[in-house]
Amino acid sequence: MRATLPPAFAPRERAAMLYVALLVWIAGIVALSTLFAPAVHTLVESIVPGRFPYQRVFRRVAMVIALVMLLAGARRLGIRSLADCGLGLARDRLREALAWGAIGGGALAALFVVELVLGTRVVGSSLGVAAALETLVGAVLVGLVEEGLCRGAMLFPFGRLRGWALWSGVAATSAVYATAHFARGSGRQDTADWGAGLRIWETVARGTVEHGEAWWGLFLTGALLYVVAYRQGHAWGAVGLHMGSMLALQWGGALTDPTAGNRSLLLVDGLLPGYGVAAASLVTLVAVMRLPGPR
Repeated sequence: MRATLPPAFAPRERAAMLYVALLVWIAGIVALSTLFAPAVHTLVESIVPGRFPYQRVFRRVAMVIALVMLLAGARRLGIRSLADCGLGLARDRLREALAWGAIGGGALAALFVVELVLGTRVVGSSLGVAAALETLVGAVLVGLVEEGLCRGAMLFPFGRLRGWALWSGVAATSAVYATAHFARGSGRQDTADWGAGLRIWETVARGTVEHGEAWWGLFLTGALLYVVAYRQGHAWGAVGLHMGSMLALQWGGALTDPTAGNRSLLLVDGLLPGYGVAAASLVTLVAVMRLPGPR
């Protein structure tokens, strides 16, 4: 049975609980990773000197702390099983995941074809079988983890948000989802202390501004995934859409290259979505909102 707040909780209180949970989670990750990463790096250096730079150890510590805090708060949010995060297993839901995967992958594949026709991209190198399979496995794992967390755990335990509470929840969780993608580009730090940890978080914040196009592409993609999960009453459609879109972006990015003097609207800063993906997500979001509401 899906965990929801008691009927006595108004949408405003549900939204407030969501915001409090997000703020506590983010503040805990920032504070605890900054505090404990230097000691962990010192331990790693004593075992394998010079192999792992501080920023890499820092990111791993932050990921572990995020997971531990999530697991610790899961029961407080009423999460007892995967079904409480919208990931309950059922044959029809797996079919929906495949259908949404085809929609996401097909839409972005069509955009790659448009760019090839316009001459902003050209056919590049081939994609080997091993690389294709590795990307496929990665898309499945990332789709399950990110949707189970960013849409499932941040949506279903708080009950049915409606009106302003729903859209503010969409904005808050999508902002967290988009910003989290910039933790990877945290820059090299030559020291291993609290100051270095704070500088890493500073570069994450700065990256969201310097790479605004990618941030907005991720933000609107996250909003679309949230609305799909909300409309369906489970997260499997969002999982499929995430997998299909990720595969199309990575396979398309490997098989094609932007032409000299032209910039792609699909991919910016490596393999992050650009304004073209953002526009496609916005159009699809409007279309999804016209579907029947949750039962």
